Amino acid sequence: MHRDDSLSSLTDRQAIWIIIIVGLIVFFYIFFNGFVWDDVTYIIKNPELHKFNLWTLIGPNTFNSSGYFRPLPAVYFSLLYQFFGQTAFFYHLAQLLLHISCTALLYFIFRRFYDLPISLILSLVFLVHPINVESVAYIGSTQSQLYFLFGGLAFYLAIPKQLSIKRIMTIHLLLAGALFTKEISVIYFFLIIIYRWLNRHPVSWKFILSSALVFLIYIPVRLAILGKFLHHMQLIPIAELPLWHRLLHVPAVFFYYLKTFIFPDILAINQIWTINQINLANFYLPLVFSLLFLFILYFGLFKFGRLYTFFLLWFLSGMAFLLQIFPLDMTVADRWFYFPIVGLLGIIGLVISRIKSRKYLYLFTGLILAILSIRTIFRTTDWHNPLILYSRDAGKFPNYDLENNLGAELAFSGDYVSALPHFQKAAELLPHDTNLYNVGSAYDYLQDYPNAKKYYQKSLEIQNDFPSHSQVRQLATVGLAKMLLLHDSAESANSFIRLAASQYPENGTLWGYLAVNEYQLNHYEAALAAAQKAKIFLPNETTDKLYQIIKNRRKLDLQWE
Repeated sequence: MHRDDSLSSLTDRQAIWIIIIVGLIVFFYIFFNGFVWDDVTYIIKNPELHKFNLWTLIGPNTFNSSGYFRPLPAVYFSLLYQFFGQTAFFYHLAQLLLHISCTALLYFIFRRFYDLPISLILSLVFLVHPINVESVAYIGSTQSQLYFLFGGLAFYLAIPKQLSIKRIMTIHLLLAGALFTKEISVIYFFLIIIYRWLNRHPVSWKFILSSALVFLIYIPVRLAILGKFLHHMQLIPIAELPLWHRLLHVPAVFFYYLKTFIFPDILAINQIWTINQINLANFYLPLVFSLLFLFILYFGLFKFGRLYTFFLLWFLSGMAFLLQIFPLDMTVADRWFYFPIVGLLGIIGLVISRIKSRKYLYLFTGLILAILSIRTIFRTTDWHNPLILYSRDAGKFPNYDLENNLGAELAFSGDYVSALPHFQKAAELLPHDTNLYNVGSAYDYLQDYPNAKKYYQKSLEIQNDFPSHSQVRQLATVGLAKMLLLHDSAESANSFIRLAASQYPENGTLWGYLAVNEYQLNHYEAALAAAQKAKIFLPNETTDKLYQIIKNRRKLDLQWE
């Protein structure tokens, strides 16, 4: 070890305090951020979490569906909700503390192989790297820290040559926790065995039996909840492609993570881009750079020893899960690199450990850490609220979902003029029923009724079997019924509104529209019957007033909605 520099005089305790202080400074702004993106769906508007019920949380729910089985994050968020409700500050505080804990754990893992200065440098890169901002600032990504803590601690405990029965049981309890947090944790089983094999440490039958027992519990429980291991993900462009087409994305995906690690200039959420035509920029250049990088890594096997091989396998095994061999719900996501980055840092640690003079190394790494920290600080401000995040990330990559989200935020604030172009862009990128309905709804609020009618009709013309879109179809039906009622003749509107009311018999708005339409046609009994149903399914002052007008055959305001 080198003892000729100031960093070598630090103690482990002091190194951990440096990690804590740097983490709090760099990520301080997240305490002012709110709930963004899927935080609203999974936490704020998720009644499954709002009352703590263990059986609900480990059974079929939002966290355990669509091919994902993650009961422990559901339990974690439900517990936070019991204590802190919808106060975002405490969720961010808990997540930052988890990230700092992951960094401290990584520091101690590296300390088993490197001296203190190198371990601290590598850990600080992990702590402040901008590619990890999504894992820290996005509350819904807390599972990244949770599975890393479970699996990382299991690996740390498995490093010694001899393992007692008690330690083996503890390791597998932690591995089970990681597996019930995120599926990628299966890699930890592989890495522990590989590490022990490379270092000629025994892998006892007790260890193998314990691992088998974890899977014998996990697999049946997962199958019982989800029904099957893999699910087709709807409206995810990359998941809609066949395997051979997804494999064409491998160079671009691999290069994205490599480029973002080295030069994190463009950071964006919800990246769902696909390659529709092979060209120099999206295939050949990424392929050349990726192969060159792998070629360099391969030659490192001859220069470095078993530890290099281990960290290389850590990196490559983590990357294998991100290359779309099995379709994921995004093409790339920064938070997914939370695991592979450790293998890459481990390799870098071996390289810099061969540098004899540390003076210039510390100056260089200090400059790098400063640049990374500044980029991270600015990126955390993007996560302040949904409108800021979507505004800054939309347009970086073609993304119908992000355009839709931005349009929705603008519409929610009442700015339909600004929302409309984003809805139109989303519908242009992917003309499915929700996007088309949003365009129609924006035109409706802007009182452009011909275009509102046009897009409501287009939305209903989309045929799909997505159960989650039944509400969208109902909304589009209501919108089109209103357009026909207000702007078409009563005779031409009647058949559609009658059919719509029969199709959605518990929709009070449609019964109200039908009551108005029948009254216009002097079908008094039919109008009164429809008004009665409107009162039942939508009891309010408006439906009650409508019923009284029809019952007493008074003049009807044709602008009633």
